[in-house]
Amino acid sequence: VYKLLLATILPAALIWLVGIYATSVSQRSLRDAIEATSATRAREVMDEIDWIVQTRATTWQAYLRAELVQRTLKLSNDELELSDDPSAVIAQRDQDWQSTPSGEQPELMKELVSNDLARDLSGWLTQLEEAAGYPVFGEVFLTNRFGGNVAQTSRTSDYRQDDEEWWQLSKQNGVYISDVEFDESAQIYSVDICIAALDEDGNFLGVMKTVMNTRELLAIMDKRDAERLSASRLILFNREQKVIHESHTNAAPLSDRKSFLDEIDFSRDQTEWTSTLIDDTSGDELLCAFAASRGHGDFSGMGWVVMDARKSSDAFAPIVRLRNQIVFIAILSTVLVALAGWLLARSITAPIRTLLDGTTRIGQGELDHRIVVAGHDEITKLGNAFNEMAANLQKMILDLTSKEEELTEQYQLLASQSEALASQEEILSAQVERDKLFDAVRDAVGRLNAASEHILSTTSKQAKGSSEQAVAVSQTATTMDEVAQIADQNSARANNMVVEAKQAEEAAQTGREAMETSIESIASVKTQAETTAESILSLAERAEKIGAITATVNDIAEQTNVLALNAAVEASRAGEHGRGFAVVAAEVKALAQQSKDATREVRQILTEIVEATGSAVMSTEKETKAVIEAGNVAVSTGGFVNRLLATISSSARNAKQISEAAKEQATGVIQLNKAIKNIETVAAENAIALQQIEQSAMDLNDLSTELAKLTAN
Repeated sequence: VYKLLLATILPAALIWLVGIYATSVSQRSLRDAIEATSATRAREVMDEIDWIVQTRATTWQAYLRAELVQRTLKLSNDELELSDDPSAVIAQRDQDWQSTPSGEQPELMKELVSNDLARDLSGWLTQLEEAAGYPVFGEVFLTNRFGGNVAQTSRTSDYRQDDEEWWQLSKQNGVYISDVEFDESAQIYSVDICIAALDEDGNFLGVMKTVMNTRELLAIMDKRDAERLSASRLILFNREQKVIHESHTNAAPLSDRKSFLDEIDFSRDQTEWTSTLIDDTSGDELLCAFAASRGHGDFSGMGWVVMDARKSSDAFAPIVRLRNQIVFIAILSTVLVALAGWLLARSITAPIRTLLDGTTRIGQGELDHRIVVAGHDEITKLGNAFNEMAANLQKMILDLTSKEEELTEQYQLLASQSEALASQEEILSAQVERDKLFDAVRDAVGRLNAASEHILSTTSKQAKGSSEQAVAVSQTATTMDEVAQIADQNSARANNMVVEAKQAEEAAQTGREAMETSIESIASVKTQAETTAESILSLAERAEKIGAITATVNDIAEQTNVLALNAAVEASRAGEHGRGFAVVAAEVKALAQQSKDATREVRQILTEIVEATGSAVMSTEKETKAVIEAGNVAVSTGGFVNRLLATISSSARNAKQISEAAKEQATGVIQLNKAIKNIETVAAENAIALQQIEQSAMDLNDLSTELAKLTAN
């Protein structure tokens, strides 16, 4: 019983251990997947921040090459170069600038705020603010190569800038981007983008400083938070590891969190890494992924770091719930399997004990004992056979006892008669009685011999049947071993199918996410292509307007040519007095001819531009159509991937059900195999007992044969 119970409990315990191990492996796999996803999310945020900063810097670099900027800077530099000591002039202006009260504006300050370049800069800032809905730049100003202000959108704290570190680094490196800080003038947290202005020959003209509002950068994190699919948070650190922005909190910018990052090495060469930290405020364990700024192209990056963090308890909550469910189910299964095994063991061993006890008592001579069994199985049939055998043996022994008593009585009678008879007649009479007695003995011996032969035949048949039953049970046990092995193989294959289905489901999920990203990218490309087409059409319209203007200029040139011709005729009529006027008329005619030739060239160039823009518009339309087709294909592919993911998920669930059914089947086969082996043991013992009974029957038959021989003589 205990072996059978142990055999039923061990598979349940094995399933328990396998479930715990599977959840541990799943937790490690989930940790790796979460870290990879968090690292990707942090990298996307950091790259987008770098891209925006680089785009702003590139835009201002292009602006510095504008003719208005170049001309204004050159005029300012030429003005100071004409003075004896430019540095002294700048120093005096800076002193006057700083001594001016905040509510007043001297002429120089008014000039720098209201000149053409300053108005153009203000217009740029206004357009950006209207588009974004908030001030994108706090202030913008330019200095000449001596460090003095040339144009500005608002009053700066001082006039002279060449003693500032940002000015010197911009002159030296071409571009300097500061860390985030609070700008007192604009009252915003900002990043300074400082760019050196160069002419077409590469000569240094001055430096532009733009104070960029960090709101545009932090909006990226807010957008990612709105799109997040899990309870994670993003934290942006500056170069000194101070928090620039943290989601889900209202903490002030540039708060010190060094205690939170004591174990993190920010000086490593890696741009992405993961770590496990303890939150210094709540004490929760966090799964963290870091992405360091790596820039784009010539831009080396901001030196900032984005951290994506999420609580371990939230991330692994499904695994913990699954583990608890597995433990509960395993305990319940163990109890149920143990109970079923105990009941099965009792149903098998109880009849066997009864049968064994009955055969032992019959073998010890208690032929009146009967084995009480119920049911229709082999054990019941075997018990009935033993009862029948015991009944036959009891009947034969009773017959022998009865015959023995008769023989004893007749022998005693014969002895008394032999002693009493003295005469020959008495002897003859005794002889007759003896013959009768021997005839009766021979008859009893004959019947005893027939009964012993019947017992021998019956026991031989039972022994043969018991042997055949033992062989059949042994073959059944062998077959059950093979079935158990096949069940184990099916269970292992079902487990492999579950693992492969899970991997396929994860791959399909990754494909769906990639397809969604492709669809978004294609939509962005479509929008950019449409914007480009509109810009090209606008350029074509302006080119046509310029063509109309050149036509007007050409008409004016022709009219001027005619006027010059008339003037020459009038000068020739005037003679000596009109000679000077004739020279002027000739020059005017020459200028008119040059204007006409120039307008002809301009019109030819404009014609080429119009043709080129038309080709560009056609190409852009084709690209737009291609992008639309690609978007449709991507959407269709996305739908196919979604259907594929649903199919794989269904297959994974079916595979899991098959695996569980295979495990239950293997457990049942093992239990049945144990029971068959127990029956095999009992059958073997019964066969041995029947062989012993058969031998006893043979001995009884031999005894009856010898007795028959004795009576025959």
